[in-house]
Amino acid sequence: MRLTEAIRLSVHSPRPAIVAFTGAGGKSTAIFRLAQEIVADGFRVVTTTTTRIAAEQIGLAPIHLLTSGNEIDWADLEQNLDRYGHCLLLADDQPPKAVGLSPHLVDLLAARAEDLNLAAVLVEADGSALRPAKAPAAHEPVIPDSTTLLIPVLGLDAIGLPVAAPHIHRPEYLRQVLAIEDPATRLTPEMAVRLLCHPQGGAKGRPASARFLPLLNKADSPTRRLLGRLIASGLMGKELASLLATTGHSHTDAVWERWGPTAAVVLAAGGASRMGRPKQLLEIAGQTLVERAARLALGSGATEVLVVTGAYGEQVAAALVKVAAEAKGKLRLVHNPAWQSGQASSVHSAVRALSAHCQAALFFPVDQPNLPVALLRQLWQRWRKGADRVATEVAGEVRGAPAIFDQRYWPALLSLEGDQGARPLLRGGEKPVATVSAHASILTDVDTPAEWATFNGNR
Repeated sequence: MRLTEAIRLSVHSPRPAIVAFTGAGGKSTAIFRLAQEIVADGFRVVTTTTTRIAAEQIGLAPIHLLTSGNEIDWADLEQNLDRYGHCLLLADDQPPKAVGLSPHLVDLLAARAEDLNLAAVLVEADGSALRPAKAPAAHEPVIPDSTTLLIPVLGLDAIGLPVAAPHIHRPEYLRQVLAIEDPATRLTPEMAVRLLCHPQGGAKGRPASARFLPLLNKADSPTRRLLGRLIASGLMGKELASLLATTGHSHTDAVWERWGPTAAVVLAAGGASRMGRPKQLLEIAGQTLVERAARLALGSGATEVLVVTGAYGEQVAAALVKVAAEAKGKLRLVHNPAWQSGQASSVHSAVRALSAHCQAALFFPVDQPNLPVALLRQLWQRWRKGADRVATEVAGEVRGAPAIFDQRYWPALLSLEGDQGARPLLRGGEKPVATVSAHASILTDVDTPAEWATFNGNR
């Protein structure tokens, strides 16, 4: 996955992104990798720092420009953006450290970004002396007020190292943030989660309106990816998204996986007119279909589960009392008062009920009694790898459910009408739908007494 997609950079937004990178473990490589992607896509970008960067890093940009006093030469910047697409702005380029812009100048640049036709301004907002982890000193980080996205970076090679020099940059600050007394203490994934979230750690200086997206860098081995997943899971528990990345390897995708709060949605609002009785309450192996579907959703790996009810709402709720107790707060019932208008209204009810932090949602109907939890987990894995739409495929044909939609599709899901659900959104688009192959039998649904009898007879 590319960084532009993983951080949800919208190059067509009327308000260009102002992205501040803090922390340690590959800020500069992440910034210049992101800049290269933006230029490769035909857009323009400015990089800078509000502190200092190593003089040799200047060469990572095609051109660098110096401000005059506390002013930017806008004509010179425009001319070089036309030529190169990417300019690095500095106040001074004398070794050993190049000096960046004041936060005021970055905010001024942000105000002019739309006129300059910039997709983004990328800012390195503190230093780390090439160490993999740090906590900010009193004067750090220097984050511009205009920042729209704050990305604290952590090098996964720091996990397991003593919280002491030379492994950690200014280790006394990190020990203070994590309340660690013994310098021989080794950094654990749980400590990394606390560091990234701490208001005096990765979240220090975050503007109130800025998105927050930790980047777990140097995920370049199976062991480090495993450690990164442990950290990402911990961040999910705090309703935070994160990225597992390897920004320094130009021959591979920058991002291995994206993580974050997700939802699995069981569509169980229908009136089951063809069945002649509540489909949701049909029993299989001692449990109702809605109980089975809820347990599948809970086992899929989603952060939370929504069951959309409509017809027979009270009976469905009663059938789920035990499952809800087992779920310990992870299961919510969402009533769709317009259930008679069709499945689209249930999708609308679910999307409106999703947490503001939710990154993607998996939708499937209550009446697929052969559906295995392993298939749902495979769908989620495709989303983590970068697919914004994921569905099942049978003999080359994309099926409508189960299917995952990234949060980019919330507006499209809310525009659906009638009784066809989200199937129309799986057709067309700039990118093909990612699919997981499945046998037709496991996607079979039951709509009539004859189909239910056939299903029971084949068990």
